[in-house]
Amino acid sequence: MITLTCDLPRPHDRHYQWREGDQLTHLDGRPVEDVLDLYYYQPEGEVMHLTLLRADGESIEVDFPPEALDAITSTFAPMEFKRCACNCVFCFIDQNPKGMRDPIYVKDEDYRFSFLYGNYITLTSLGKKGLARVIEQKMSPLFVSVHCTNTEVRTRMLGIKKQYDVCEVLRALAQNGVELHTQIVLCPGWNDGKYLEQSFRDLFALRRTEDGGGGVESLAVVPVGLAAHREGLTKLDPVTTEIAAQIIDQIEPLQAEAAAAWEGPFVHLSDEFYLRADRPFPPAEHYVGFPQEDNGVGLTRRLREMWLESLEWAKEDGKPPRRPLTILTGEIAAQAFHREFVPPLLAAGAPSLEVIGVKNQFYGHTVTVAGLMSGNDLRQALLQLPAEPKRTVCLSPRVFNSDGLTLDDMTLEDLAADQPHEVLVPDEEGFVDFWADLE
Repeated sequence: MITLTCDLPRPHDRHYQWREGDQLTHLDGRPVEDVLDLYYYQPEGEVMHLTLLRADGESIEVDFPPEALDAITSTFAPMEFKRCACNCVFCFIDQNPKGMRDPIYVKDEDYRFSFLYGNYITLTSLGKKGLARVIEQKMSPLFVSVHCTNTEVRTRMLGIKKQYDVCEVLRALAQNGVELHTQIVLCPGWNDGKYLEQSFRDLFALRRTEDGGGGVESLAVVPVGLAAHREGLTKLDPVTTEIAAQIIDQIEPLQAEAAAAWEGPFVHLSDEFYLRADRPFPPAEHYVGFPQEDNGVGLTRRLREMWLESLEWAKEDGKPPRRPLTILTGEIAAQAFHREFVPPLLAAGAPSLEVIGVKNQFYGHTVTVAGLMSGNDLRQALLQLPAEPKRTVCLSPRVFNSDGLTLDDMTLEDLAADQPHEVLVPDEEGFVDFWADLE
């Protein structure tokens, strides 16, 4: 059932007299679980026959023309995601410090959110009903946290009791036309070495077929994130500089093997591996459309290409960037700036870029990505800047959530208060255009 959160009034038509609290239960006699059912089962180009359950228990039938679907769905309560029942040894949510807002501690494991937003799921709670629905409604692509295809190792890593073969579920999805993007959170001593190669081979065997049907499209390998707040949690080792180099050396031959037999390297390492090991990034074409960019795979390469191209366009238009900037960001992002962004931008005629990597006091110094910076850590770095000259300071948009809050509930206004510098949050992709528009 779907609950309405506001009225949908149309005084001239009684069928539009939906009220807050009404529940949509059926479409053409078929039970409706959520908005995805409504979109999937709506009769194309035909009137929809909907069943509503009123708060007083009255059941009424209403008809809607197909063009009214958006008006209907705009009144729905947000879907509540299904909770994760795993107890993964590497789960970052378990490493959050106490006292944060409640939603930060919630673990989701919902195939619908994987389909809609690219959230990674383990498939452990999919079940036969969920599997059948995904296949019937072709919820594709899905994003799956595999971590290891060896069932025993994966079971221990996920902290679950029931063992099952994840490849069996992936195979069923692939054979029914569902595209899949997969990931491995690499935990040294757990799923590296022979298990990493086995996972590659098992998943590559499920790759998308040439006929354009379903299958595994990509595999991302990302390093485990370890915060300072791991009291009572399983002891894990970090991905060091040496280990990052070893993983690159192991994966590169597998990428070449995949590329020789398929359309690309298939398995991709997150940018952090190349930055930690101080190894060059692969070329842009290596990432084949950047399907795992939100997973930190290829983002550095794509932004470098995009920013340099945008800078050339700005120069051709006679409006290149002219104002020096200061960048406050996480330490690994600062490393990317110093190595991959600043030299080519300066060589192409951009103004000076001062880049400051801010130590993460909130999660601990081993957490270095920009998206896990706290507002207070950034504010302290901001307050430590000399008052003169006045700077234009840029922060990553990844610092703020959709409500404009940092992890520790600070707004941009809170962060920038009572200090002399201008603080801005440019869009990542439009960074050079933003820079050029500054007067």
